[in-house]
Amino acid sequence: MVRGQKQKRILSQSEVASLEDEKDELEGQLKQTEYGVGTQAAQIDKSVIQRQLDRVNTAIEEGAAPKVRGIDKDKLVKEESELEEQLAEGIPTRYEMDHPAKCPGAVHKHINWEKRNRERIERYRYVQAILHPEAPKSIEQLRKDR
Repeated sequence: MVRGQKQKRILSQSEVASLEDEKDELEGQLKQTEYGVGTQAAQIDKSVIQRQLDRVNTAIEEGAAPKVRGIDKDKLVKEESELEEQLAEGIPTRYEMDHPAKCPGAVHKHINWEKRNRERIERYRYVQAILHPEAPKSIEQLRKDR
């Protein structure tokens, strides 16, 4: 990724499902206006509904995870494993995070780790959204037990 270039936001499966539901609802409203001659449905502005429908369709298209194949997918898988190695370095263990009274400084250790790795974490989430859109891995899976 080029420095300063913004990654596009990829929608989660639940966000896409929500937008699909909204799209179905708007299409239903638009269909109802066709049969509403002489009723309140005739007073509904079809262009407003159509603009909303277009906006939802655009959001779904722009937020969809890009399809990667071949060499690009191999590069992403390699980058994923490199990021996992880099992120696992210095992350507080589960025990430290679950028992902060027994491990003084664990919270600050985590906060400092998160500050140092902010860009890597964002990139890791982006790669996860592309490679595993149904069930992306969490950074919490990189924590060791002890």
